Amino acid sequence: MSQLNSQDSNNEFNSFNVEEIIVNKESSHETGEYNEIKISTGLISKTEEESSSSEQEDNTTKALTISTTASMAIGVIGIVVGTIVTISPSINFLNENSLIGISQAQCFFELGNINHDNVEILLQDGDGNKVQTASLFPTDVNQQYVAEFYDLTPGSTYYLQGINNDGKEIKLGDDNSFTTLNIPSYDIAIDRSEYDKNNGKYDLTFSIENPNKYHIDALLICENDKTLNTHQLSIDGIYHFTLPNILSSYRLELYQEDYLVGQTTFSDYQGIEIIDETLEIGISSIYMGLSYGEIDPSTINVSLIKSDDQEEVSGVEIGPDGYAIYVTCYQLEANTDYILRIYDNSRPTFTYFSYQFSTIPIPQYEITIDDSNFDIANNNYTLTFTINNLNNYLVDAYLHCINDTTLDDSFIFTDDSLTVTLPSLYSEYRLDLNQDGYDVGSITFSYYTPMQIVTNTLNIDSTTFGAEIDLGDVPISELSAYLRPVDMVGDELELEILPIENTNRISLRMEGLISNTKYVLEIRDSSRQTFIYLNYEFNTLT
Repeated sequence: MSQLNSQDSNNEFNSFNVEEIIVNKESSHETGEYNEIKISTGLISKTEEESSSSEQEDNTTKALTISTTASMAIGVIGIVVGTIVTISPSINFLNENSLIGISQAQCFFELGNINHDNVEILLQDGDGNKVQTASLFPTDVNQQYVAEFYDLTPGSTYYLQGINNDGKEIKLGDDNSFTTLNIPSYDIAIDRSEYDKNNGKYDLTFSIENPNKYHIDALLICENDKTLNTHQLSIDGIYHFTLPNILSSYRLELYQEDYLVGQTTFSDYQGIEIIDETLEIGISSIYMGLSYGEIDPSTINVSLIKSDDQEEVSGVEIGPDGYAIYVTCYQLEANTDYILRIYDNSRPTFTYFSYQFSTIPIPQYEITIDDSNFDIANNNYTLTFTINNLNNYLVDAYLHCINDTTLDDSFIFTDDSLTVTLPSLYSEYRLDLNQDGYDVGSITFSYYTPMQIVTNTLNIDSTTFGAEIDLGDVPISELSAYLRPVDMVGDELELEILPIENTNRISLRMEGLISNTKYVLEIRDSSRQTFIYLNYEFNTLT
C-alpha cells in the first residue's frame, strides 16, 4: 500500500487511497480505543468516540500508521491501528453558478470523492414526483460538472438529488432547489434615426431591457414575402435590421427558449386595399374593387385559387379604372374556400394583397306573403314577398302567370322583401327565386277560385263533346270557348256559351267532330286571347 504525502498537520493524518482502508473495529482495538475519520467535501474531519472510562484520549497523540508491507494470510491487505476511516462522497450544487431559464436549466456541481460517471442527478417537483434525470458532464472549470434539464414548467420550483450507481441518495444539503423563470413580456422600442424612406435607407433598430443578458432571438417577419424574413440573436437587447423591401408591413417577434416574449409591428407604405362597399360574394361569384395605394399597377398579377388544392380558377376578369382595379369571377363553386392574391410579376413570392373568402352555400329561402294591401274591391292586387336575406345578397325573382305567360315578369332585389302588383286577379301565379344561377326558393299562389269542368256532366263520343263548366270567380262576360285539334292542322272551332239559370255554370256543346282525334278545350279571355282560364284535353271515341 503506497503512502502519500501528508497534507494537514492539524488533522494529523497521511492522505491515502480510499480503497486501501480496512475498517474493522473488533479486530483492531477494544471498544472505545479508536477514532473514526470522515472525509466530507474533500476534507477529512475527525469524530472521537467516548471511551468507556472518563479519561479522553488526546487526538493529537494519535498516530495513523499505514505500512506497505503489513498483510495477513487471510487476505487482509492492511491494518489500521487506532483509527477507523470512513469516506463519504459529496456533491455540492452551485446554485449561483447555474443558468436557470423559462423551461431549461443548466445546473453546475462540485464533486468530492466520487466519479461523475457514477452518479446521476434526479429532478423532482414540489410534490416529490420524479420529473427527469440527467447525467453529469465535465465543464471547462476544474472539478465542476453540469447537468441539463429541458421541457420544464415556467415559474415552477424543482428539487435536486444525487443518486449513485447503487440507487442510493447522495444528499446535496439544504440548497438543493431552483425556480424556473416566468414567461416574460418585453416592451420593444423602435429607433428610426437611421431610417430615411425618401433616400432609400430602411435601417431600423429595435431594443428591449435585458439586464440579465438572456439569449433572446428576434425574428423580423416580412408580411408580404416570408422568404425575406431575417433573424438575429442578442444578449444586450439591441437588434439592427435593414428592411428588405419597403412595400410591405413588418412584424418583429422575440423568442426566449421558443416562447414568444414580445412583438411589435412597423409599416410605412400604403398597400392595396378593398374599396368600401364594393365587395360582393355570392354562391358562385365574387366582385370587388381595390385601390392600388403605392403599388405600380404595371408590376402586379392577379390569381384566384381554391384553398384546399391550390388549383387556379379560370374566368377571372380584371378591370383597371384609374387608381383602382375591379376583379370579377362568376365561375366559382358554392360553399368553397378561395384565396384572391395580387403579387409581384418579377417576384411571385411577394404578395401585395391576399384575401381569403368562402362562397356561400346554396340557400333555400322560405317565402312568406303579406297581402294586407291586397284589395279586390278596388282592383289593387299588390302583394309583398319576404325572405330571410340578412346579408343582402342579390336575388332574381321571376313571377310566372300560369294562365297567361305573356304576363310573366322579373325583378331584382337585395334586401329581404319584394313588392309586386299582379297583372290580373284571375290567374294562378308562381314566384321563383334565383341567386347566382341557383334556384333558391319558390311559392305558388292564387287569390281567386278558378273555373273547372263538372266531371259528371262530361259527354264525349265519336263526334260530339258536351260539358258544364263551374266558373268559380271568373265573370261570364269575359269568356270565349274554343276546340282545336292537337295532332292535325285544322281551324279552331268556337263553342257557344250557354249560361245555366240559377247557377254559376255554363254549358258547352260541339257536334261534328272527327272520331278518334285528340282535341283541346280552351276557355279564354274575350279581350286577351293569350289569357286562358281553362285548358282541357280529351279524345273523341272511335
